[in-house]
Amino acid sequence: MNKLVSLTRRNCAVFLKDKAAVFYSLLSMIIVLVLMGVFLGDMNVSAITNLLKEYGGVREEATDSANAKVLVAYWTLAGLMVVNALTVTLTVLGTLVTDKTNNKLKSFYTAPVSKFVVALSYIASAVLIGFLFCALTLAGYMLYIHMNGGAILSAGALLKVMGYTLINVTIFAIVMYLFALIVNSSSAWSGIATIVGTLVGFFGAIYVPVGSLPTQVATALKCFPILHGTSLMRKVMCEDALGETFVNMPTAVLDVYREEMGIDILMNENMISDEFQLLFMLICGMIALAVIAMTAKKKQI
Repeated sequence: MNKLVSLTRRNCAVFLKDKAAVFYSLLSMIIVLVLMGVFLGDMNVSAITNLLKEYGGVREEATDSANAKVLVAYWTLAGLMVVNALTVTLTVLGTLVTDKTNNKLKSFYTAPVSKFVVALSYIASAVLIGFLFCALTLAGYMLYIHMNGGAILSAGALLKVMGYTLINVTIFAIVMYLFALIVNSSSAWSGIATIVGTLVGFFGAIYVPVGSLPTQVATALKCFPILHGTSLMRKVMCEDALGETFVNMPTAVLDVYREEMGIDILMNENMISDEFQLLFMLICGMIALAVIAMTAKKKQI
């Protein structure tokens, strides 16, 4: 255990000392924030208020607008949490690639420590840093929402969010470790990081809501854990805001909105349960673990 703690602490320190790595791990989140601040956020708010005007009858426009802004803010925050869960863990695991290229990994293997402990230390450091950054994002963004008149999540909702965050971070850390195990150069890893950072907002249906995508594309996204992780976050974070925003609205309108915005995910016209989404994500993590075991055995690392 002491060896695991020491190696994990070392990996965390290496990442945190690299200011450029820390910045690039958050770059995707920054891009999402800029896009939301410039035009996507206003578009989503306008879409909600127009929907309320069309189907809600006589309403208080100022109240609807304020509620819509809170709803969009929490919808965005849910996406940011999953974006960080993926991009931060990916960047932290770049330490493994760097250690391989600098032959430091071989030095670890010559020490009296098992290869399993070395591998676990890289995953553990990615989980710890990823969870920390997500927690800071959650606290900072909720403070922003509160300062702009929105309500803070309840204790129960926060507990659920932190649990989902830990699951997301752990699964993405395992998947990213698999990629880091295969990649043997820092330049190749940088390329992967660039691609993932560009696509994560798309796969999480943040840039473009699921309902606005072609049917085939939306169906394909449902085969990846990113969308399901984001959906679970949105269900918890947006629940109260949805109730306040769509008060006195037909249930069918709310159901369609939840589906269009990727809060609820449907397959074959049936809504997927939270339990199924969690199981799917866990299966993805188990498959990645199995591939990691086979890859490590084949490469003898």
